[in-house]
Amino acid sequence: MVHIAVELLKTVKLSQANWLKIYNDIAKHHPPSVLLVRSKMRKVLGFTSRTHSEWDMGVINRIEQIHLDFFSENKYTMFLLKYSEYL
Repeated sequence: MVHIAVELLKTVKLSQANWLKIYNDIAKHHPPSVLLVRSKMRKVLGFTSRTHSEWDMGVINRIEQIHLDFFSENKYTMFLLKYSEYL
């Protein structure tokens, strides 16, 4: 049995509206497979995306966020430089 260590560096939390803006920008510059295939997303962009839901008990409402899990320090830095206005 082979064990592969996966090092998660950082997680960026985004609202769905901000993720949609970033998603559309990425879609303009990359083929669709980059956003549809997780392994390709990780290789090309340096992160994978996941939807996270939690309950806001103050108003009894479910809040959905998109979490981007980064695996490359360099690609994390470039993402911050390019999309800092949405964070």
